Formats: sequence, C-alpha cells, structure tokens
Amino acid sequence: MFKFLRRSAPTVPEPVSWHAGQGRMFMTLVWLACLACGAALISQAPHFDPLDVWALPLLSLIMLSLQLLLSAGQLTLQTAVTGAFAGTAAYVLLALNHQFNVMPRTSWTLMENTYWFAVLYAAAFLVFPPRQATRLAAAILILSVLICTYHLLFTVSPLTRTHLTGASVQFLLVGGVMTVIQATLGVQRMRLLESHTAAYTDTLTGLANRRAAEERLSALTRQGETYTLVLFDLDHFKRVNDMHGHATGDLVLRGVAQVALGHLPQGGAAARWGGEEFLLILPEQRDRHVRSLLDAMRLELRHQRHGNVSGVTACFGVATAHAGEDPERVLERADAAMYTAKQKGRNDVHLADLRRTQMG
Repeated sequence: MFKFLRRSAPTVPEPVSWHAGQGRMFMTLVWLACLACGAALISQAPHFDPLDVWALPLLSLIMLSLQLLLSAGQLTLQTAVTGAFAGTAAYVLLALNHQFNVMPRTSWTLMENTYWFAVLYAAAFLVFPPRQATRLAAAILILSVLICTYHLLFTVSPLTRTHLTGASVQFLLVGGVMTVIQATLGVQRMRLLESHTAAYTDTLTGLANRRAAEERLSALTRQGETYTLVLFDLDHFKRVNDMHGHATGDLVLRGVAQVALGHLPQGGAAARWGGEEFLLILPEQRDRHVRSLLDAMRLELRHQRHGNVSGVTACFGVATAHAGEDPERVLERADAAMYTAKQKGRNDVHLADLRRTQMG
C-alpha cells in the first residue's frame, strides 16, 4: 500500500484511509467485546460468578475508555490495541485461575472460558510484530502452565485430578502448538510485508515510488475525494551529474526528499515520480496555502549544500482534482503548469487552477 511519510524518517507510512479503517475495526471490536461481556453476565443471572460480576464490567469500561481516548486523539491506535490486549489477557488468566476454585468437585474438564485462549494467541500475532507476539504468547502460556500445575497439585481433589490433568495438558498443548504455528506464519507475513513495501518504495530516496503514487491516486478517485497535486522537477540536474558525479546527484535527490517530507501537511504524501521529478499528493489546497508551502520548500532547497553543489532550485506545477476526475488529466495539468514555470525562467511555482482554487 501507498503509505504517508513520517517527517522523522524517509520510510513509506500507511495511508490515512488505512488508519481510519483500522480505527473503525477497533471500535467494532470494542463494541463486540462489551456485548460479549454483557451477554455473559445476563446468562448468569440471577446467580453471578464472583469474578465475572466485577471483572467483566471493568473490562468493558477499559475497552470503552480506550476507544474514547483514541477518538479524542489522546492515544495512538497501537497503544489502544495494546491496552485492550493486556486487559483481555489479564481477564482470561484470572478466569483460568478462578475456575479451579468454583468448578464442581466431580468435574472432568475445564470450563468454557478456556476457549478464549485460542483467540488471544491468534490476536497477539495479528496486532504485534512476530518476535513481540511470540514473547507475549509464550508468557501467557507459561502463566497458564503455572496456574494449572499449582491447582492440579494443591487444590484439586484426588477424585478429579486425573481427568483434569488430561484436560489441562490438552489445553496447554493446544496453546503451545498455536504459538509455534502463529510464530512461523508471523515471520512469513513480515517477509511478505517487507517485500510488498519494497515494491512500493523508491530505494534511493525512501519515498514512495511511481507505482505507489499511481495506486494512491486511483484510490482517491474511486473514493470521490479531491486533492491537490504538485509535480516538481529539479533545475539543471543533468549538469549536477555531469560536473560532480552521480554520487553527488544521489545526495541531492535524498536531500530534496527530506525537504519534501519536512513540509508535508497532515494527510500529505510524497513520491519520486522518476529521475529528478517528484510528486506531492496533498489534501485539497487553496492557492495561497500551497504557494506558501512551496515557497518554504524552495527557500530550504536554496540553502542546501551537497558536496560542491550549493543550493537546489526546482520548477513546481500545481493542479487540483475535481471529485472523481481521472488522475491522468490532473497530472497533465500539473505537468503543463510545471513546464510553464520552466519557460518563465525556472525556480518558480505555477498554479494550473488558480481561478478555481481562489473561488473555493
């Protein structure tokens, strides 16, 4: 996927729409968890389990609090997910320990709440990197072993110990097998994601590549969103390579990429379009805003120094898309505006849609 770039490093970040989708998914899971907690309590009425009567409302409160803080921008999505996972893990471990104290003396198997361990093991590898997920799953498994061993040795009656030992061993073996399988699949998934990211990243600058930018533009068009394109080309870059060598030219391109990252507005994205051409995909901008942004970029570029190259200039063409407009047409307008800037003496900004953006 095309990823929005963080200003601190030239990596390819996730798109805003991806984060929004993940946020909605988290909210859905929060409501499902609250409904599950409520249903579990209702099914116990009027004789409530002494653990569930306080632990399930507390877990629901934690989930809802995390969702509210996430919606208010006080938490990152990863922090909210980590908190939800920690709360759920704490509950299922408490429930495992608790069931040995409340199960009938003639019970031959573990209670239904152990079913949720499978979900917990799978969730660890969905929301955390493989190594971290493996450590978390292993920690949950070890705690489960300790809880089961303690109760089988010291609290379970001899009448049921043999049967519960078999059930506990099966339960723990399933957890171990799931951890190994998920760890293996997690490593493979990370390798696949790394390969996918590499396919959408320009290796020299760390920006998104042309393929990624084209897919992002197609996605924006399908969603009916408007956006502003900035296509810019470095002035006399061939002369830099000819006079100072390609190594210096590469330094210039990396420096330009860093400047582009440093001036991206929220929701903006940067890509290397090809050679010494770069593309910015921005939320729809009024002419005065985009000109101010590009003037700040031009000023910073003029103060860059790469070896014997002092100062970089570029020509910028700007075009704003109509909702659902073919990206090729928007790119054509931005390209024509960029060449107008070249014809006027270079190191300039030309807006293809000046009248329309002023009216907006």
